[in-house]
Amino acid sequence: MNPTDILLSIAIVGIYTMIYVHLKSQFKNDKIRIKLFSSGFVYATIITGVLYYLIKFIAS
Repeated sequence: MNPTDILLSIAIVGIYTMIYVHLKSQFKNDKIRIKLFSSGFVYATIITGVLYYLIKFIAS
């Protein structure tokens, strides 16, 4: 994996996580926000990983 691909993946995960937390941020409790952030980060990482390897498989 190239360093550029890693940075792009981190950026995509970060953007998705921030949007996820922002849309769900009706809660004022910090514990719920941390739980939302971690679940959003996990979902975004999985989605980004699957898409990366799918694109890599199709391109080769």
